[in-house]
Amino acid sequence: MRFITGPRQVGKTTLARQKLHEEKSEQLYYLWDLRNIRQRYKENELFFTADAMDPAKKLWVCFDEIHKMPKWKNILKAAFDETSDRYQFIVTGSAKLNIVRRAGDSLAGRYFTFHLMPLTLDEVYRDRSVQVDVPEFAQEFIDLALDGAPAPQELLVQLLEYSGFPEPFLQQLRAFHNKWARDYLETVIREDIGALTRIVDREYIFDLYNLLPEMVGSPVSQSSLASHLQISPATVKNYLRRLEDFYLAFSVRPYSKNIKRSLLKAGKYYLYDWSRINNKGARFENYVACELNARLTLWGDVTGDDFSLFYIRNKQKQETDFLVVRNGAPWLLVESKLADGSIERHHFERMNALNGVPFIQVCLEPNVVSMQKRNAYRISACRLFG
Repeated sequence: MRFITGPRQVGKTTLARQKLHEEKSEQLYYLWDLRNIRQRYKENELFFTADAMDPAKKLWVCFDEIHKMPKWKNILKAAFDETSDRYQFIVTGSAKLNIVRRAGDSLAGRYFTFHLMPLTLDEVYRDRSVQVDVPEFAQEFIDLALDGAPAPQELLVQLLEYSGFPEPFLQQLRAFHNKWARDYLETVIREDIGALTRIVDREYIFDLYNLLPEMVGSPVSQSSLASHLQISPATVKNYLRRLEDFYLAFSVRPYSKNIKRSLLKAGKYYLYDWSRINNKGARFENYVACELNARLTLWGDVTGDDFSLFYIRNKQKQETDFLVVRNGAPWLLVESKLADGSIERHHFERMNALNGVPFIQVCLEPNVVSMQKRNAYRISACRLFG
């Protein structure tokens, strides 16, 4: 089985339906939010086999939002074990499909998980091939940016304004975007989190999420949030985890290994919808975080390698925005800036502490591409991500 997970409204259903269309299996799409689908299952656990059978080839089946069903893992396990010789399964969901860890029997060995994230700059600019080339070394990633042509700056500006969610990005209307953003948050918190968690008073999650845009780029104190919201730090921790589970935000943790006087605890949180952030510098940093997160997730899905995103900050508040770690080893340092400028000295100190890992200072300003020192580069975002 192929599990496809990611934020709501990034195109998971569209992608699945496109695959079914290519395989001439359009009738084998099932949205488990619909009562008639759930009723058909109650009458026959293998109900989908009545809609199409082809002894000559395997047919593709899509179960959309099945994780909202009680004991959904048992349902999938039974369907797969009984029919995997005749059917291939796509399972999509707008929440992380491991959030209910005890929801029935194990699916070990029966699926791979893939992720679909909001649009990135190269996706809206270039015709992406099915084949994804994952760089073995960070320098390969940098060389591709140095040698390639940049994406148009106006595309980057549009992404920053309307977000990477396909619907508001394609409409590019301010009024539509505002209404979409309000309804989107309402849907995720009221329907998705409401259906799959035991959280009763969800107003606190609204309040917590609405505080995060002002905190992007800074370490988040759970104690301060708890005091502001008048709830316990443990509850704040749980709510932040739920925001991650349902793809409203993701965290970037501090990296401390080999870094003297490093900050050890507080993480930073970034929104998948960076257009909610008013501050230009914070919005751009959030966008860079999303671009990196999308690439690392894709590369991990393709290779099976463990890509992680960290930040580095010491007690003197000297910070490098992002550190990419691959299979436990530092791989690439990235700093975000609105305008181009000389790389600050403490970034070189980070490079040396991490055995000369390459460094990129990425800026919103166009037409920037230079090497300041060995393995240290200043590059425009439209070039690095386009």
